[in-house]
Amino acid sequence: MHDSTPILVGAGQYVDREPPAPGRSLSPADIAAAAARRAIAHAGAAQPLEAHVDVLAVARLFEHSVRDTVMWPNPFGCSNNMPWSVANRLGVKPRRAIYAEVGGETPQRLVNQMCEAIHAGETQMAVLTGAEALATIRNAQRAGVSFDWHEEVAGEYEDLWPEDPMTNAWETAHGITYPIQVYCLFEQVLRHELGLSSDDFRARIGRVFAPFSAVAAANAYAQFPEARDAAFIATPSKANFQLCEPYNKWMVAQDAVNQGAAVVLTSVGLARELGIPEANWVYLNAYADCDDLFVSQRPRLATSRAQGLAIRRALDDAGLAADQLTHIDLYSCFPVAVTAACEHLGIDPESDRALTLTGGLPYFGGCGNNYSLHAIAEVVAQLRGKGDVHALVAANGGYLSKHSVGIYGRRLDGAWQRRSSAAEKRAAKQTDVVIAEQAEGAGRIESYAALYAKGERSGGYVVGRLADERRFLAVMEAGSARALDLLFAAQPIGAPISVRHADGINYFDAA
Repeated sequence: MHDSTPILVGAGQYVDREPPAPGRSLSPADIAAAAARRAIAHAGAAQPLEAHVDVLAVARLFEHSVRDTVMWPNPFGCSNNMPWSVANRLGVKPRRAIYAEVGGETPQRLVNQMCEAIHAGETQMAVLTGAEALATIRNAQRAGVSFDWHEEVAGEYEDLWPEDPMTNAWETAHGITYPIQVYCLFEQVLRHELGLSSDDFRARIGRVFAPFSAVAAANAYAQFPEARDAAFIATPSKANFQLCEPYNKWMVAQDAVNQGAAVVLTSVGLARELGIPEANWVYLNAYADCDDLFVSQRPRLATSRAQGLAIRRALDDAGLAADQLTHIDLYSCFPVAVTAACEHLGIDPESDRALTLTGGLPYFGGCGNNYSLHAIAEVVAQLRGKGDVHALVAANGGYLSKHSVGIYGRRLDGAWQRRSSAAEKRAAKQTDVVIAEQAEGAGRIESYAALYAKGERSGGYVVGRLADERRFLAVMEAGSARALDLLFAAQPIGAPISVRHADGINYFDAA
């Protein structure tokens, strides 16, 4: 094994389910540092590792996920410099301090990038960590408990942002904004393809997600460790209220969490030098990164072509078929993220095949941009002491937009190789969809978002096609009872509508 071979050697996680209390409840920086300390200890090195950490990357907090805007109100403040706040707590002095970019794919993409940097000799040891304390923030506000988490910390760091936007101004103006409202566009196309009623489709989601809930119930680091059966998940109730069609509360990522996760990566050569036992090494056998088109440009809305390309590239490079994977963790912010990945893997999502190591974002916890680091931490922990086993982590960001896949193993056949997804990235950007930004006349519904507010029908928007097959987006005509009834009809897809354009916005009504 060449000394430059990258390996994962330690993992740590943290969860707090207790009510907020001064002196006990931790800030996000505290949680991220606690998880990182556990990861460093988990490496089992004969010598201290801290002096060798030359890269520290921290997942971006949820509240910082929109540039120049506070996404989630936090009256308790936070660090002005998360990477160095965590570094100071750990007693490390990294050459590169990174505040990672927005996106659920980011932890896996960072692992891919750090392994490349270690292999190239550009990095000797990297610690990746992240945390959220949204449960403490929200519960403390309700209980009248106060914290002071403000920090002014010096130190240069790389403040990363995605190179490409996930949406454009025209899409944003027509409703492509909140993920929960966009993902339901994908779900409704899938429901139509399957020929299911809304109730039957919710029942299917319940059957897919009940096993996730069971895994979370047995996971020591889950925020919501309670097994929920398929009937509960599928049925709207006071405890499982409707958000938008087809989603109930316990079908989607739950962000009210206090969770952190971290992993440590280094080279085989340094691991030997520092006395990290070979039994603790986990290899990244293959990986891929691929990003999709804007939502309005995707040929088929029930899936993400980029997700399939990334999964196939990683499997091909690893020389594996899906049935040879011992463990799988599929990003599960919304049900279609799981079912689309299963389609690409050739797996029936309702089979007995375990699709999560954690319990998933609705039940383990939807810890912002850092969820997949928990999945990777589970891989590192669960592969230890095993033989020839492999685990796949498929991470997703945006609106099924950004995909990073890693395949891990306890063995490495041959020399470690830097992988390229260049061909997949080019293929993902191909489309034959023609957009009508200004739509007028007769059209039909291709998909739709039907939204609730406090349990009441509140409106929505559609993806449509004109008679010449050009695709358009349109919001509901204000106050139109006919349009509202159509959005909440048994099967709006294919229904005729009329559309008009005014002041940069398309409006639809029932035909």
